[in-house]
Amino acid sequence: MSAKQLLAEIERGIRALQKAHALCLKAEAVSPKAKGTAAKATPAKTAKVTKVPAKKAAKSGISDESRAKMAAAQQKRWAKIRRAKKKAAKAALVVPAV
Repeated sequence: MSAKQLLAEIERGIRALQKAHALCLKAEAVSPKAKGTAAKATPAKTAKVTKVPAKKAAKSGISDESRAKMAAAQQKRWAKIRRAKKKAAKAALVVPAV
């Protein structure tokens, strides 16, 4: 690779970084962070930003203890419904004497 080719490659890289920097600034202007924390982006800050793979979210944020309590409560509700159905069925079977 000659010196001219190397310099041309470096120039392309610089232009690409400048374009990315402009896009980052534009994105920050569109979606401000939190109230009162409108931090200005500087080239040093944007240069340090790297994409970090996001951690996979757990299936649910419920603890085993809470899950057991919810299951017990649901079973209690089902039992209440079953009791009501049985009571209604018994009442329907009993025919009043005429």
